[in-house]
Amino acid sequence: MRSFVFVPLALTCLLLTPAAAQTGSQNNLVLTILGGAVTGHDLWVIDKQPLCVIGGGGACSTNYDTLRLSRVIGSSLALGVAATYFPWPHLGVHAEVSYLGLPSDASCSGLFYNADAENKNQQLCDDIQSQAGAGGAISVFAGVVLRASTRRTLSPYLRGSVGIVNQARSTTALNGAFADGAGFHERQVIADPSPGRNSVMLGVAAGFTSPLGPGYQFRFEVRDAIVSLERLTGPVNGLGVGPVATRSYHHFALTLGLDVVLERKRGRRY
Repeated sequence: MRSFVFVPLALTCLLLTPAAAQTGSQNNLVLTILGGAVTGHDLWVIDKQPLCVIGGGGACSTNYDTLRLSRVIGSSLALGVAATYFPWPHLGVHAEVSYLGLPSDASCSGLFYNADAENKNQQLCDDIQSQAGAGGAISVFAGVVLRASTRRTLSPYLRGSVGIVNQARSTTALNGAFADGAGFHERQVIADPSPGRNSVMLGVAAGFTSPLGPGYQFRFEVRDAIVSLERLTGPVNGLGVGPVATRSYHHFALTLGLDVVLERKRGRRY
């Protein structure tokens, strides 16, 4: 009778012993397609901006209205493609090209309006307020990745990176439009002679990967892109030129990715 008790125990040991000796595969080269969302933030505010009232012939009169102008960086979607290579089990290199967005949205409110039959500056302010935010920042960066549990179901990692962000639109320039008896006009309120620029980006990220099937894995990542942006620090003059400074901002993002495994090191079978 005792022999029947030991038979299942012996079979269980035989089944578990090979499984314990098995190890999962280790991914060495992956291509990632990713998408996510990036947070926004306030950029600058001019509490009292004088703006002359346009008179006859399109020239400034001696009267001035007072506006409150501001600009924010809105939240946006992030899309990108990346490649990660691990020449060592726990240390690898990462390169990525991604759309960071950073849409710039301006606001305007009137603090004081002079008597103006056509309300030109009020029209201009309302036009600025109605404009949709637009961006288009592209980031290109490379970094170093440190990962753990390379052969487990969940493989957490940390990454540090440095790169460049190309900003297609100005973060200070501001135009508005108004209509009068002579037609429709666009007026420059804040000038920027160099609307497009490149900025240095520093980045940190943490996340994990998990296999989805042969040749694929899921990626979850939280990242912070630190980018320098140009901002106004005071009212502009009659030519639309004002004091400008550069400040670094944190742009936090949550991204999900699909990894295509291009190279892997197989685990042990026994």
